[in-house]
Amino acid sequence: MAQLKKIKSVENATLYNDAQGNPLIRIDNCRLSFPFLGTPGEDEDDNGNKKKSWRVVAMMPKDTHEAAHALIEKTIKDLIASNDTKVSPDKWFMTDGDEKEREEMEGHWCISASDGRIRPTARNRRQEVMDDIAKIDEMFYGGCWAHVLIRPWYFAGKTKNSPKTFPKRISAGLNAVMFAKDDKPFGSGRIDDEDAWDGIESSDDDDDDGL
Repeated sequence: MAQLKKIKSVENATLYNDAQGNPLIRIDNCRLSFPFLGTPGEDEDDNGNKKKSWRVVAMMPKDTHEAAHALIEKTIKDLIASNDTKVSPDKWFMTDGDEKEREEMEGHWCISASDGRIRPTARNRRQEVMDDIAKIDEMFYGGCWAHVLIRPWYFAGKTKNSPKTFPKRISAGLNAVMFAKDDKPFGSGRIDDEDAWDGIESSDDDDDDGL
């Protein structure tokens, strides 16, 4: 397995290079939104085709991740310069949560990362690799905190399977996620329905149990 070379560490982020010199960034202490880390989510690709991918939005609090934001921004700009191109900030994988419509994203920088081919490595807080999909889905929920390893890359606007040209952008692959700590889940979450059935008589008929 290829080793990573540490290039630079700042508060809450570390920049690495792989054997080919490609950048990877570990972002520490970020809050997860829309995590699909065990069971992949489904959406549409650039060609309008349905596809499944593992993905997450890693939210970096602005008051603690200023140095991390600067490191990621420089990495993005270095990718743009090395490819001798221009990519507008609205086509970056890092966006300003204050410009989103979701209340929980306010005051954060939002990192969108995904992978449609390989499920990212999921680790518990003891750094042990998790293979049970159900346990991964249970541990990594919207609202929990984690450390995320991403791979920034430049998309030139062309795909092998389509003659169309799409906007150039700087995307982020999702390599690994490590659980950090629990927090209040986003949304209403699962409710306790114990008190919802008052006045309904229980049945002793086993034929309709559906078990």
